[in-house]
Amino acid sequence: MDTTESKRAEEALRRSETYLAEAQRLTHTGSWAFNPKTPVYWSEENFRIWGFDPQQGLPERETILQRIHSEDRGRVVEYVQNAVRERRDYDVEFRIVLPDGAVRYIHGLGHPVFSASGELVEVVGTNVDITERKRAEILLAGEKRLLEMIARGDSRALILDALCLLVEQLASGSLSSILLLDPNTNRLRHGAAPSLPASYTKAIDGNAIGPSEGSCGTAAYRAEPVIVSDIATNPLWADYRELALAHGLRACWSTPILSSEGRVLGTSAIYYREPRSPDQQEQNLMEQITNLASIAVEREQAEEALHKAQAELAHVTRVMTMGELVASIAHEVNQPLGAIVTNGHACLRLLSREAPDLDKSREVIGRMIRDGMRASEVIKRIRDLLRKTPVEKAPLNINETIQEVITLVGSDVLRSKLELKAELETDLPPVLGDRIQLQQVILNLILNAKDAMSGVQTSQRKLQITSRKNNAGVVVAVRDTGHGLEAKDVDRIFDPFFTTKPEGMGLGLSISRTIIEAHGGMLWATQNEDKGATIQFTLLPGSGAES
Repeated sequence: MDTTESKRAEEALRRSETYLAEAQRLTHTGSWAFNPKTPVYWSEENFRIWGFDPQQGLPERETILQRIHSEDRGRVVEYVQNAVRERRDYDVEFRIVLPDGAVRYIHGLGHPVFSASGELVEVVGTNVDITERKRAEILLAGEKRLLEMIARGDSRALILDALCLLVEQLASGSLSSILLLDPNTNRLRHGAAPSLPASYTKAIDGNAIGPSEGSCGTAAYRAEPVIVSDIATNPLWADYRELALAHGLRACWSTPILSSEGRVLGTSAIYYREPRSPDQQEQNLMEQITNLASIAVEREQAEEALHKAQAELAHVTRVMTMGELVASIAHEVNQPLGAIVTNGHACLRLLSREAPDLDKSREVIGRMIRDGMRASEVIKRIRDLLRKTPVEKAPLNINETIQEVITLVGSDVLRSKLELKAELETDLPPVLGDRIQLQQVILNLILNAKDAMSGVQTSQRKLQITSRKNNAGVVVAVRDTGHGLEAKDVDRIFDPFFTTKPEGMGLGLSISRTIIEAHGGMLWATQNEDKGATIQFTLLPGSGAES
C-alpha cells in the first residue's frame, strides 16, 4: 500500500501539534478535557502550569482540586457546577498553590459538551497562567497605596509594615523585613517585620554591619544586594546560623536601601523557610520595594531635618525677641531687687533700735522674700523662653500662658504708652501644646501689634488680647489700632523674610504660623473695620490634639 499521503498527514499533524505546544508555552495557556468523572486530556503546558509531572499520567480530579487555593476552592467548584447545570460556558479566575508553596493566578475558560439526548459528554477548556499580570496589578496598586501614605504623612512604621506585607503578597511563602541604619552607631535597627517571629527580630535588632554579618549586615556594608540561598551552609551566616535555623529560616536575600545620593539608609530582606534562589521576577520585586522604602525613609529624614531647622530658627528668633526686651526685662528684675534693698535697709533700722521691732521686721522680711520670689520668677520665665529643648506638648491653660507673656512685656507696654486690655473667657477647655512655643507666638503677636502702633497718637494706642471658645476649640486674638494691613499683604506677612518694618527680618510671623500649624491649629490676619489689624489663631482642645 502506498502510505505517502498518510505519512504526510502524520507529519503535518506533528508539526501542527508542535506549533500548538509552542504557542501554548509562549502564551502560558494550557488546554484540557474532562469527562463527567475524570480528566481525559491535558496539554504539556497545562501540566507545567499546575506543577504535575506528565510522566506520571493525568492527575486525579481530587488531587487537582487540592491544588486550588483553599480560599478559592469552594467558590470555583460551585461556579463550574452551576455553569454545567445551566449548560453555559464559564469564565473564572482563581489561585493554585504548587508543592513548593508558590502561588499562581489562573484564568480558566470551560465549555460543556452535551449529547443529542442532553447528557454531559465532556467539558473542554483552557487555563491561562496570568500570574505575571496579576502581580503587576498588585504591585501597581500597592505602589499607589504606599505613595499615597507617604504623601499623606503616615508614620514610618505604618508605611514600612505595608511595604513588607506587599512583598509577602507578591512573593508567596516569603517573610519580609526592613532594617534601618543608625548612622551614629553604624548598626541596623528594627524597622518592620510583621510576619517574622518577634524573638528573632528582637535578637537581630542593633546588629553591626560588616563583611560577614549575615545577609543584611553584609548588604549594608557592601552597599549591594547579598543573596544567601541556604543559610545552613553560607559562611556569611556563621555568627547567626543557629539563631536563624532555630526560627526555621533557610534563605535570606537582602538589598540595601539607598538614598538618592547613594547613602545606605538600611536594608530590605526576603526570608524563606526552605533553601532557594530568586528568579528574575523576584529580583525585580526586591529592587522596586527598596526604591519605595528609600522614598519613605528619605521623606521622614527630610521632615526631621526640616523640623530641626525650624526649631533652630525659632530659638534664634526667641533670642532676638528677648534682645528687644532687654530694657523691659531689666525693669522687671530691678523693681523687686530695688524693693529688696529698700526693705533690707528698713529691717536693719528696725532691728537697730534699743527695743527692736520684731513684728515689723518680720513683716518687712516677708516682703523681701516675696520680692525675691518675684525676681526669681521673672528670671525663670526668661530662661524658659530662651532654653533650647525638644517640643513637649502637655495639657495647659491658654489663659495662664497669655498672662505669663503679659507679665513679661508689661514694662515694655507701659513705656510704649499703650493701653493693653485682656478679655479672657473663663472655663476654656485645656489645650495640648508646648508652653514655651505658644508663649513665643503670643509674644511675637504682642510685639508686632506694639510696633504697628508706633506712629499712632498716644491716646489711640489700644492693644486687646482675647480668648474664647469656638467649635474647633480655642481662639486667641491680638487686636491693635495701628496702621493696619494693605490687602495685598494680608497673606504675605506670614511668608518667611517678608516684612513691612525697615528693621525687621520677617521671621516672627512665619515661625508663629509654623508653630500653630504643628499644634493642629490655624493662624491668620484680618484688617479691622475701623483701624488696625487683628491676628488670631486656633488651638485644638487637649483631648483632640495630636501629641
